[in-house]
Amino acid sequence: MKVVPQAFYQHPHIEKVMVDGLSCILLKSVRHTDVQNQRYLSAHALTLVLNGSLRIESFEGNLQIVRKNQLIFLPKGLYMISDIIPKDQAFEAVVFFFDEEVTDTFLEKNPPFKNGKEIETIVIDYNEELRLFTDTLLTLYRGRKQHQFTKAKLVELLHFVASSSKGKDFRAQLQSLKIRGRKKIRAFMEEHFDKPLDIEDYAYLTGRSISTFQRDFKRRFQISPKKWLIDKRLKKAAKLLREPSVSVNEITLEAGYGNTSHFIKAFRKKFGTSPKQYQIQHRENTFI
Repeated sequence: MKVVPQAFYQHPHIEKVMVDGLSCILLKSVRHTDVQNQRYLSAHALTLVLNGSLRIESFEGNLQIVRKNQLIFLPKGLYMISDIIPKDQAFEAVVFFFDEEVTDTFLEKNPPFKNGKEIETIVIDYNEELRLFTDTLLTLYRGRKQHQFTKAKLVELLHFVASSSKGKDFRAQLQSLKIRGRKKIRAFMEEHFDKPLDIEDYAYLTGRSISTFQRDFKRRFQISPKKWLIDKRLKKAAKLLREPSVSVNEITLEAGYGNTSHFIKAFRKKFGTSPKQYQIQHRENTFI
């Protein structure tokens, strides 16, 4: 699983038009589908499909197809995302990521509707105002690295989206994301412990502040979330290492670690040996 937009910053076919932390505007053009299409969005995103289409499945199982000249809003979270590439063409999209500061700035001037209901995804047609905004933005800022204007341009984008036919739903969604409903910690963590997420991400995804998440977690598991995650991930890694033909790099990702050296260090601390030595030792014991 890749965490975006961070992973996109290193992608050779994704142009960084404007970047300010997790708030950014990216231009994506690819001719080959990325098979590792599980994504964790660490910021909210608006994706405008210019060519091809997108297949998006949330971790709750809801499926959405986004076609050319459509814009989709995806709240921060877990998704399965596939680029659908037309034959002999490229998939092209502009992706706008924005953090809580951008959302708060927008909502201050656009008071949300009362009793806003959270809608998982919102698809918006690419109208003339949005087209003019995007074309002008790309013309003015591509290659110029004037990133100090990133958040201001993203707030401007949110105003254009709010004035579209789906504007009411969009504003209600932004507000509802600030008061997300809580998910059951035990079921959620048992299902997603092997994702390369940190405590802040799990707190957000279960609808809690970090302090509330840590308190609720310890009440249910009688252990801190950090220690629990390390134990669960390393136990899964050990199980995978006992299976044939699985590399340490593959296990690093499957066990929820984003960094191989960090995984090796944690594994050695728990089991007293490196993952590779553990794997070799198990194979030798199998043939005794």
